Amino acid sequence: MTKKPSAALFVAIAVVAALTLAACGSSDSSSTATVEDSGQGQDGSSSGGSEEHSGGQGNGGHGREDSGNGQGRSTGSGEGRRHAPVAPLEVSGGGSAQFHVKGGDNSVQDYGEEAADSELRQAAESTHAFFVASVRGEWAPACGLLAADEQKSLQSAAAQSPQLRGKGCAAALAAFTRPVSGSLAREITTVDAASLRHEGEQGFLIYVGAPDNTVYAMPLRLEGSVWKLGGISGVALPGVDAG
Repeated sequence: MTKKPSAALFVAIAVVAALTLAACGSSDSSSTATVEDSGQGQDGSSSGGSEEHSGGQGNGGHGREDSGNGQGRSTGSGEGRRHAPVAPLEVSGGGSAQFHVKGGDNSVQDYGEEAADSELRQAAESTHAFFVASVRGEWAPACGLLAADEQKSLQSAAAQSPQLRGKGCAAALAAFTRPVSGSLAREITTVDAASLRHEGEQGFLIYVGAPDNTVYAMPLRLEGSVWKLGGISGVALPGVDAG
C-alpha cells in the first residue's frame, strides 16, 4: 500500500501560493520595486511551519533589505533584471532513500515510486527554469511551466485585487513578485535534483537548495508527457539534513 504524504505537508504545499498572494493582494503593484531578500528560506506560516523555496515571492524571506552595493545590488527591473545571475542546474540523483529520517516523516520520500532518470531530468529542468524565469521577470514563460490548476489558483488569488482581475497568470506573478539582489537570485535558483517520486499524475521533485543545503519538495503534475509545477514554492522536508 502506497504511503501518502502527511496531511500537514500537503496543506503546506497547497496553500503557499494562496497565502503569499492573499497577503499581497491589497498592496499596490508599485511595491514590486522594493528590493528585499525574498522567497527561499522563508519561515513558513502555513501548516507544519515548513520553509519555502520560491522563485521570487513577494514576501521578505529573511526580513532584511539589501543595501544595493556589491553582491547585494538589486537586479531591479528591465535590462538588469533580465540578466540576473543564476545558479546552474545540477541533477546529482541518488534517489529519495538518502533523505530518510529515522523515526521521522518520510511520506514524501516514500511516495509512489522512483521515476526514471529521464523524468527526473525533465522535472528538474522545469523547476529550475521556473525559478530562473521568476527572478528575471519573465512572467509568461514562468506561467507556462505551471500546471493548469496552479495557474487557475494564481488567477483566483489575483482576482482579490480589482486591478488584476481577469488579467491572467503572468500579470499575477508580475504584481506579486519583487526584484531580488544578484546574490539572492543565485540562491533562489540553486537546484540540485536528487529524486522524483510519483504516483499517477502526481509527483514530488526532491532537491537540495540554498541556503545551507536545505532539502525541498516541489509538487508536480504530469500534463501530457511533461511534468509541470503544482506550486510556486518548494517546501522544506521536515527533519532532513543533506549534510
